[in-house]
Amino acid sequence: MENKSLQRFKEFLDSGTKEAKATQIALCILAISSLPVLIFVAAAIGNAVQVFKQFEGSKGLSKGQIRNSMNHLRRQKLIEYISDKNGKITVRITKKGKMRIREFDIELMKIKKPNKWDGKWRLVMFDIPMRFTKGREALRFHLKDLDFFQFQKSAWIYPYPCEDEIIYIADFFGVGKYVEVLTVENISRDEKLKKYFRLA
Repeated sequence: MENKSLQRFKEFLDSGTKEAKATQIALCILAISSLPVLIFVAAAIGNAVQVFKQFEGSKGLSKGQIRNSMNHLRRQKLIEYISDKNGKITVRITKKGKMRIREFDIELMKIKKPNKWDGKWRLVMFDIPMRFTKGREALRFHLKDLDFFQFQKSAWIYPYPCEDEIIYIADFFGVGKYVEVLTVENISRDEKLKKYFRLA
């Protein structure tokens, strides 16, 4: 999923939408830098601005916005600054920050539709123990958000390849081992499904 995640972040940065707020952009850029640690010499924030400027989606941000965003990330414990005896400052994404990046990645997730449907159905099924209620409800929320069709209480259908995305979401919420994604050749009386997905 790493390449797909990076692509989602880059598309978000290039979107220019109002939703692309400075703090979210800051997280995006930290994520797509492909570096576990960003090192800036001297004034960390000033150099961070230069790093941010290389990304097209952040060109509209002022130094003040970026500074405020970085400070916000630090207050939320999403990043941390580490200074050595030579004054070199390392900006590091914390464990909490990495979790937020994955959450944000899932928020951005869309399943791309091929030009032509292959005539097969993808059936997402799960039997999640009661102790994982939050994980189960989170998975259902995202299935609905991604426009899956609820076939039964714990069975959802989609017409396009989606296994990577669904397992990624399920793993994040700690219920991956209880989820199966099946490819089904035929479903009897599928007219309602075809109408729902505009395949008729």
